[in-house]
Amino acid sequence: MAKYIKSPIDKLFYSLMGFYPTKEGAAYEIISAAALSLLEHREAKHNQFLIGLSASQYQLDGLIENDTMIESKDYTKRGAKVGRDDLQKMEGALTDLLEIKKGYFTSATEYTEPAQMYAEATSKNPLQKEIIPVYLRPSTKDDEKGRVNKIQIQLTMVVPDFKNGKFNILYSDKEEELKLQKFIETIGPMSLKIEEFYDSSGNVIETVENICKKQQPKFAMQATEVDGVFNIEAYIKVNGNMFSIKGLKYHIPILHHTETFTIESEGDAKLLIKCDKLNINKLMTDIEMINAIKGVMESK
Repeated sequence: MAKYIKSPIDKLFYSLMGFYPTKEGAAYEIISAAALSLLEHREAKHNQFLIGLSASQYQLDGLIENDTMIESKDYTKRGAKVGRDDLQKMEGALTDLLEIKKGYFTSATEYTEPAQMYAEATSKNPLQKEIIPVYLRPSTKDDEKGRVNKIQIQLTMVVPDFKNGKFNILYSDKEEELKLQKFIETIGPMSLKIEEFYDSSGNVIETVENICKKQQPKFAMQATEVDGVFNIEAYIKVNGNMFSIKGLKYHIPILHHTETFTIESEGDAKLLIKCDKLNINKLMTDIEMINAIKGVMESK
């Protein structure tokens, strides 16, 4: 078999995958399916065959989840644009394939004006299925000018500093408060760690951690401290003795912490994809494309 002359698309495919497809034009078909799968966030397959209503068999350059057809033309070697007749041929297949809802046409050399007008008409004609023209080619350094590929983000976190907060018990009534004070006078000074709350029978019904999560203090972004109450009708245990409370009153400092980090696109830009119909003009990186191409080639 004679070796075909390599186009810029073929060379792009080789730089990504390390080999050339044996069939001329296959590189662009696979790249197109991969790019459109990324665009639609759906699985795409290459080189599929479907039978139409007329019993004719159609070879599809790509197929997205059995309802979207892909036709791809790489006319870079001849220096020609995709014409109206290319799209009309695709429309014939779309009309005959009942299960297909729409079609993407990818071109490495853009479209003639009649082709663009025809594609626009398919979106308005109820007797036709829509063809969406996409300009898809290897990207250049000029394509990267004016684009943002790095974003620096400054994130200010405003959170309660529970560790350094001050807390006081709110007793269910004055009598219960006096009861605890007399008990402390009897046994002397002591350190009390409250982690759980109980019912009158001594069963755990809630924890301090959960109360803090459920009743997060509310405060303004510029606040430096906040006062409030964690409401809980329960009992606390002090040396095995039960005391009734209705909450924990708090005074909590507010921490303001600023963190700066950078988000960058992974990999180097390799492919330009433009679609006026979908208002898309973006660059795809080698990492994105390698993974997507592998997905297309592994799908049967």
